Amino acid sequence: MMVEVILQLTVSAVLTGIIYALMAMGLNLIFGVVRVINFAHGEFLMLAMYLTYWVSRWFGLDPYLSILITVPLFFFIGMAVHQGILRHLLDGPEESQVIATFGLAFALRYGAALIWSTDHRSTTSKIADQILNIGFITVDSAHLIGAILSGLLIAGLFIFLYSTYLGRAIRAIADQRTAAFTAGINVGRVYYIAIGLGLACVAFCGAVIIPFESVFPTIGANFTLLCFVIVVLGGMGNLWGCLLGGVIIAFIEMMVAFFLAPVLTTFAYFVIFLFIVSLRPAGLLGTKGRRI
Repeated sequence: MMVEVILQLTVSAVLTGIIYALMAMGLNLIFGVVRVINFAHGEFLMLAMYLTYWVSRWFGLDPYLSILITVPLFFFIGMAVHQGILRHLLDGPEESQVIATFGLAFALRYGAALIWSTDHRSTTSKIADQILNIGFITVDSAHLIGAILSGLLIAGLFIFLYSTYLGRAIRAIADQRTAAFTAGINVGRVYYIAIGLGLACVAFCGAVIIPFESVFPTIGANFTLLCFVIVVLGGMGNLWGCLLGGVIIAFIEMMVAFFLAPVLTTFAYFVIFLFIVSLRPAGLLGTKGRRI
């Protein structure tokens, strides 16, 4: 019986962890390339969930199909955020970047509360309202579809980064910005693309999460915290580390929620997180340099 429970929790953790990983990759991509720690990351996820909800309600569009709208839109929103805010902070002190992104997070959070109130809102997908039984393992379609779609996007992101000129330029800037500039890479243009991709990942996650997670204005703070833990655990600037960190954190959540209490999940993964980083300060897959 215990073996079956562990297998069930492991499957659930892997499916959830893949979604977490994509979410954290957006944050890590922005940090690795632009060297900006975006404390408003979760608030953009919150906005993506709200946009998915309203598109579904107004136009009757399935949440998964809304990806065709939200992902391109948030790519350009990311470029606009860089143009309007982050671009002016790149050569300034890190404290300015922290305060600016914190301020942006609070503005988005309380702006959403003023516009949409603090009510929880959710929507469903007709193709994700079933429970699948595979032997003694039970999987809900929403998590399964979300994990498959997120996994495909992660694979596409790695193919892009390792197989295209623009992707290699992004990785070059993440490794050695000065050398990349000397080699003739348009660093400024790559910054726009990196931030756009980071928020596009967030928008994608917002669409695949809302079929099983309600949205409210302060949910972004929870996801920001989660993403930072995953990024630091896996290694700042290391996208492969996000995949490992996402699954580990999801597994801890599942185990603690089942065997102890759901309210202890955050406490538990912080304790384990602190233990790991005390042994590996750079993260599980981290190095002294920044690598994508």
